[in-house]
Amino acid sequence: MNLTPLLHAHTVALIGISTPDRFGGQVYTNLHSFGYEGKIYGINPRYETLYAQPIYPTLGALPETPDLAILAVPNRALLPAFEEVAAQGIRAAVIFGSAHNETGDPRATEKAIAALARQHDIAICGPNCMGFLAFGQKLVVSGYPVVPGTPSGHITFISHSGSVFDSIWQNNRHLHFNYVISAGNEIATTAADYMHFALQDPTTRVIGIFLETVRDPAGFRAALADANARDVPVVVLKVGRSERGARLAQSHSGALAGNDAVYNALFDRYNVRRVRSLDEMMDTLELFATGWRPHPRAIAATLDSGGERGLLVDMADEIGVPFAQISPATQTRLAEILDPGLEPVNPLDAWGTGNEVDRIYRDSLLALDADPATGLSLFAVDLMRESNIPPTYVDIVCGDTHTIPTLSHFTKPFAFLVNVTSAASEEQMARLRAAGIPVLMGTETGLRAVRHLFDYCERANQQISNQQTNKPTNPPFPIPNSQFLIPNFSSPLDEHTSKQLLARYGLPHPPEKIAESLAEALTTAEQIGYPLALKTANGILHKTDAGGLHLNLRTPDALRTAYEDLATRLGPRVLVQKMAAPGVELILGLINDPQFGLLLSIGIGGILVEVLRDTRLILLPTTEDDIRRALRALRGAALLRGVRGHPPVDEDAIIRAA
Repeated sequence: MNLTPLLHAHTVALIGISTPDRFGGQVYTNLHSFGYEGKIYGINPRYETLYAQPIYPTLGALPETPDLAILAVPNRALLPAFEEVAAQGIRAAVIFGSAHNETGDPRATEKAIAALARQHDIAICGPNCMGFLAFGQKLVVSGYPVVPGTPSGHITFISHSGSVFDSIWQNNRHLHFNYVISAGNEIATTAADYMHFALQDPTTRVIGIFLETVRDPAGFRAALADANARDVPVVVLKVGRSERGARLAQSHSGALAGNDAVYNALFDRYNVRRVRSLDEMMDTLELFATGWRPHPRAIAATLDSGGERGLLVDMADEIGVPFAQISPATQTRLAEILDPGLEPVNPLDAWGTGNEVDRIYRDSLLALDADPATGLSLFAVDLMRESNIPPTYVDIVCGDTHTIPTLSHFTKPFAFLVNVTSAASEEQMARLRAAGIPVLMGTETGLRAVRHLFDYCERANQQISNQQTNKPTNPPFPIPNSQFLIPNFSSPLDEHTSKQLLARYGLPHPPEKIAESLAEALTTAEQIGYPLALKTANGILHKTDAGGLHLNLRTPDALRTAYEDLATRLGPRVLVQKMAAPGVELILGLINDPQFGLLLSIGIGGILVEVLRDTRLILLPTTEDDIRRALRALRGAALLRGVRGHPPVDEDAIIRAA
């Protein structure tokens, strides 16, 4: 879909323009005060002039066809207004109203507008949205207060929440965006379309999304793949992780929130960074907006507090952010810099007597930055308001009339991390950001942002190295020579039938046979050999719960006793099966998601599979690398590597089976 008439409109028609105290007047005020350089046509039959401009009664009365129509009218007037938009050949529209009908079909207006949009190929932001901000074009389409003069930046943000749309860009971090879009109900134009458009803009370095649902699954996957191919990170806050959250998201957006585990699989496939809070989103966007790609995967941190150093170490260990193992040469250099008695280690508490603070911190920061093991440096101090006496930490980094700036000498990515955000000086943080230095707001969210950056870079590098060598796991399976008849696909297959089907596709299983009597069971046992497992074969899925199996049967007498027990309680039909050697039980399965299609399920199996819930989903088709990464991400992955004298599992065999 072509979004140029929407987000890069050169001419705008404002349907419902009004006085400044009304919504339509506020929309005009925002367009005008933000410096929009295109032509604005006001449409309202009640006025002849407003804002010293002629006002037109209809779109048909305009001297030209505008690129964009803004519908600032009540719900009852939406459909007639949009019909005129379509009739005049306008290619884009913003619909603020909900398009909700009070009587009859509540979605009748929405459906009619959507049909017209499809027929005439019209891009629509909305309905039920708060508009959009295209800062590079000074095109601010919103009826809510905006701050004139906000510069354009490198972040695109797409939101399914109006409040998040409004608050995310009006932040006191001085984060700057190129596009901020309130997507609304997405009846014609979806998040995928906005992503594709932003990815074609060279100013876009990162895309953030506040996501309630995906209305165009195929398009969304294609957009994520496009971002991945272009090395533009995508950061998503997906609501609906819990059952209740999913219900509330559906009631708000009018669309299914979807299976959260499936979304995790989707994000993993395309190297999307998933955050859990808006604060984590902001820190992550601020870090990604730099365009940095740090290597190696390790930080060096400098502090002025032993207690906060302990906190930083604990949190970094919990989150998975490693500290650089600095070299002996760096340790020697730090020992020369620091006051006597301070340890030359990473993370570094460099506060000693309080003398020569600027020299000590400047030289310490540069020594850690120069170490080959450092990928990114953090200056983890609180920037308190009462610490404005020169030289401040900001002076040390940025320089002032008395201090040589350190910033120009850094060779690695460098950021501040504030542990107590409520104590931080707005003035000092603004100076840092003006110098291009991110300020991460909180120990946990800041470290999570660093982890997201490291994870993104690591996956991106793996994808590049695997492009020529990674094989998809879709080898030709043996096709059964004759049709394998299954009487009823609508009910679960029993164990024996399932294994027969899998065997025809090359998946082996221990020898087994159905027996209808004790005599058949004993004969089968002699053929298969002991030890055996004996299981009921009367259609019970969870045999353990029903007491429907006996294991490690080593003699005919043991088999006879076990059979009589099962036959008496559960019926004479049994499955006689060779006992498998001890090992790690895994589960492999397929699910067919209504949004994203087939996914492979892989995880720790056995009788506790529902309790442990240690599984991962993988979008299909997949690759060997995807399956290997999923296995190693399981909480029980240590079992696969071998523990307490048990050998490691054959990982390649698991991948072949999957």
